[in-house]
Amino acid sequence: MTEPDKRYLPAYKRAATPPPMQLTERDIEIIRAVYDYRLLSAPQLEALFFPSNTATTHSRRSACQRRLQLLYHHGFLERLPQPVILGQGRAPFVYALAEAGANLVAQQLGLDRAEVGWQPKHNDLGLPFLDHSLGINEVRVVIRLLVEQGQLELEQWRDEVTLKSADWRDKVPYRMEGSRPVRKYPDGYFILRLPATGQRAHFFLEIDQATTTNARWQEKVVAYQEFRQGGQSKLYYGTRNFRVLTVTTGERRLANLLKATEKAGGDHYFWFTTREQVTIWQPERFLEAVWTVVGNTQLQSLFNQ
Repeated sequence: MTEPDKRYLPAYKRAATPPPMQLTERDIEIIRAVYDYRLLSAPQLEALFFPSNTATTHSRRSACQRRLQLLYHHGFLERLPQPVILGQGRAPFVYALAEAGANLVAQQLGLDRAEVGWQPKHNDLGLPFLDHSLGINEVRVVIRLLVEQGQLELEQWRDEVTLKSADWRDKVPYRMEGSRPVRKYPDGYFILRLPATGQRAHFFLEIDQATTTNARWQEKVVAYQEFRQGGQSKLYYGTRNFRVLTVTTGERRLANLLKATEKAGGDHYFWFTTREQVTIWQPERFLEAVWTVVGNTQLQSLFNQ
């Protein structure tokens, strides 16, 4: 049996002569996932493609890290730096598509290379965008894991890019500023179904980074309310009974948003939780009573109402 090549490889500079690798089906699935999500952290990729139990966690994590390392050094994936937090060390790597990965995606999907829509400049991202995108994708990965476990069915997912596209940008909540509509783009829209009961629900997603003022947040609340009451949500999404799920930074911020939502006339369609409760390592918590709902003093599970 050949020993794996354990030579030192730099973190953010590709090796001139990386260790040899043979692309596997799982490698291709990883590259496709990074393309679909745009950004995924190493832990998110581990949860998706290297599931483990407590007995094998370390070995599976090492296997994941090694595979991602090879995909980076062979030019399929790009590594994006995150800040070093004092006392916590280096944050996990974040992966985006790279040139060889874009070429592979085009080949796999039967597309012209230009149709993939990726260029190197797309990886020049600021830290706020990076953090926000990973927050959105944490929810997406949690839902995907629940689907794979048979606890949910995902009927539809529209990401922020889709909602901002020419087909959908006029079909989102908005507020008028003078004669000009100011669109309040959600971070995602999706439909879930419980396989056991057939219960079905529509959701808009908001990832809050505690950078939005109360006034701006209240504008968004009013926009959602008018979107429902004016019938646009029924026209474009087939329902008036959607919920707005907001995942925020912590309990203090949650309380602030809850109060601001109530002042703006928000109702029981506005649900809140914290990032701590939405975790790829315990995806089932997403369905449990971790949600604070406007007008309700008790925490709610996702399909309570």
